[in-house]
Order: sequence, then structure tokens, then C-alpha cells
Amino acid sequence: MEQPHNAMKQLFDQKQVSRLAGISESQVRYWDSVGLIPHVEREKGKLLFDFQGLVAFRTVKALLDQGASLRKIRKCLARVRSLLPDLEQPLSEVRVTIRGDQIVFGKDNQAFTPEGQMLIKFEAADGSVPAPPVDPAEELFFEGLAGEELGEWEQAREKYEAALHLKPEYPNALVNLGNLLHRLTLGPAAEWAYRKALYLNPDHPEANYNLAQIFEERGELDNALLFYRKALHEDPEFVDALFNLARVLEKRGDLEEAGKHWRQYLLLDPDSKRAESVRLWLAEEDHDL
Repeated sequence: MEQPHNAMKQLFDQKQVSRLAGISESQVRYWDSVGLIPHVEREKGKLLFDFQGLVAFRTVKALLDQGASLRKIRKCLARVRSLLPDLEQPLSEVRVTIRGDQIVFGKDNQAFTPEGQMLIKFEAADGSVPAPPVDPAEELFFEGLAGEELGEWEQAREKYEAALHLKPEYPNALVNLGNLLHRLTLGPAAEWAYRKALYLNPDHPEANYNLAQIFEERGELDNALLFYRKALHEDPEFVDALFNLARVLEKRGDLEEAGKHWRQYLLLDPDSKRAESVRLWLAEEDHDL
């Protein structure tokens, strides 16, 4: 069974970061360009971030919402990087809060202000720096993502279900819960989760794609085509949706239309593992590359 697409993948492009962190794509690009949250890979013009990067975007968004300036966040981050150089992504590895008009980063019973002042005395009894206030449902969602990163499927499922208990209208949690149910071969339950996500947000690319997969597995090719096309309409560079759309068109015998999509797939993802089989298919059908 082909794996469904998470609201968030192992690496997340700028569109996914924008949607999951609640910021604009231009903010994602700008924060990357100034070195605040650097991308880990670049693929066909897309910036790709890992899970730590996504958590960092979420942290900066929370600080901005509390009134911190981007300049102050960058200054404090630079100080933390100089004092704790072993941290790959300080914004996801340290606790961050605001005390009065100051940002404070804390780790291992130490705290730093943007001015470089080291604070030793903490307000919390356990010696930790309190985290900024967050939406409990969102916190559970990110804990579910972390569980998926570790392969702890049941724990991740519990977190998504808990998030949905607090916030039933949470499309990303519904999509990821659907993916776990799909992984456990609970097709009807997964379909329910995807359909509810699309009821809340009809333009969700991953929900459309994953529902299309369920229809394809059941042999309902007309429905599969409809939802693969919708996923591509919302994200024209969604290469997996493009690949599967061409495959379904081939199954239906629409070889000319399939060939058009195979060519587009090769333009977007020419070096993938599947690209060579696509080239062979086109050659066999006497299509010019």
C-alpha cells in the first residue's frame, strides 16, 4: 500500500510550513533568507525544512504574537548560538518565553537575554524556563507529529485523537489521523477523517490526495481522478499526485492524457526512482521525450 501524505512530511516545503505554522510563505522565505531558520535542502526551487525547523517556525510565530520583534528574536538567537554552539536548531531545542519586555531562552538551568545577560534564577520550581502559551490542541498535534517521527504510531494516533477532542474542526489533525488509520488498514475510518478534513477545508492538498488513494485502491477510478486533480489544482507541483493521476489515466486506457502527465512529472522530478520507469513507459508508447 502506498503511504499517504501527512499534513507534514519528513521534510516539509514552504507551503506546508506556511499552513502548519500559521504564517505566510513570504515569511517562511524571509526568515530562511536571513538565517533565522535555515532550510535543510532545496529541491526544484522549493525550500525544505525538517521537523525541528517546523517547531522553530512555530516558536517564532508564538513570540511575535506575544509582541516580540523579529530583530530582538534574531539578537537573542545569535547569542544563544554563540554560547551553545552544539545546538543544531536552538529555536526547537530550548525553552523560550517572554519576561516583561525581554525574550529569554533557557536550557540546562541557564537562561539568556538578547543583550547577552545570563540569568540563573528561574521562576519555575523545576529550574526550567516556562514555554510561551500555546493552543492545547495544537500542542497535542505537534506531539503526534513527533511520535510519527519516532515511528510510535499508536502514541501518535492518541495525540491526534486528543487534539480533535479539544478541537473537532482541525483539518491537519484529521489528515494525519486518517494517515495512521490508513496505515493500520482501517480504510473506512481513514476515509471518514479525510472527508471531514475536506468538509472543513476543501482545498487541503494532502486530504484530497489521500482520499484519492483510497478510491484508487477500491477501484473507483473516476473518484480517484477527481480528487487527484483537485490536489494538483491546489498544489501544481505535488509530484506524487501527478504520478498517481497519470497511473490512473493509464489504467483507464487514456494513454494520451497519461503521457501528458508523465512528461510533466519528469519535468518536476527527473531524478526520482520512478523517473526511469516513466521514461520507459513513454518510449514504449512511442512518445517523444
